Amino acid sequence: MSQSTYAIGHQQPDTDTVISAIALARLKQAQGTDVVAARAGELNPETEFVLDRWSVDSPTLLEDATDEELLLVDHNEYSQTVAGAREATITQVVDHHRIGDVTTGDPISFRAEPVGSTGTILTGLYDEAGVDIDEETAGLLLSGLLSDTVVLRSPTTTDTDREVAERLADIAGVDYEEYGKELLAQKSKLGEKSPREMVLGDFKEYDIGDDVLGIGQIETVEPETVLDQRDAVIEAMDEVVAERGYAVLLVLVTDLLEEESTAFIAGDHTEAVGDALDSTFTDREAFLPGVMSRKKQVVPPVEDALK
Repeated sequence: MSQSTYAIGHQQPDTDTVISAIALARLKQAQGTDVVAARAGELNPETEFVLDRWSVDSPTLLEDATDEELLLVDHNEYSQTVAGAREATITQVVDHHRIGDVTTGDPISFRAEPVGSTGTILTGLYDEAGVDIDEETAGLLLSGLLSDTVVLRSPTTTDTDREVAERLADIAGVDYEEYGKELLAQKSKLGEKSPREMVLGDFKEYDIGDDVLGIGQIETVEPETVLDQRDAVIEAMDEVVAERGYAVLLVLVTDLLEEESTAFIAGDHTEAVGDALDSTFTDREAFLPGVMSRKKQVVPPVEDALK
């Protein structure tokens, strides 16, 4: 069976990871390389809205990447990769997170930048390759950028993100603030999700020595929808910890309008994690004013505390 080449993001895919896979596959195709855009899980309501808005088909669902060739976007840690990634050939990485544990047998193109979204980096890659960004691709890239930076409000946002957002919005023919409000409304749709689905909907694992840290994030403009179910959410977290053996499991309920989060905790090290976040967990809940970014404001201090 011949090897296929897939551009693919992390498990529990969000908008930036799905859009980045599509955009990188399109760039490679424009350069004469046959690459298929793929996803490692089901789409969330915001991403479904974006694909419908720009009339783009959903990427291929890849359930096992064993013996395939992969171009990783928006992640570079095995704990977040598609199943079978350790038995795949990884030939490129485009990411805006910390450098993780993905290793390769040969030198590869590895692009990691401290910006707010992978879409921002990909816009630069199009420029460097001399490939024009059409209206549809600009709309997709803008969607990923606005989603990951919470419409340029996240502390991860850089001047480069702002410049790229303005440019992409101009190409796509949209007002990025107005379009961003539409995305926030979609991001907040929890629908009939169970507490477990809320915990694992936007979820990432981090290997820290012999321990594993799990962090879920629920971004919403109606945080009370989740906070009113705190006991059921914490019960679901306990079940996940028992199943997966996490040292710590955090769930951030992020209020996109007030730009703050409430954290729930399961597992061990409650006091150490609270200290790391400059807060105190009372009845397994802590208030985190100004905290919106899992990547920048939560993972680094908690990782240091667990080490």
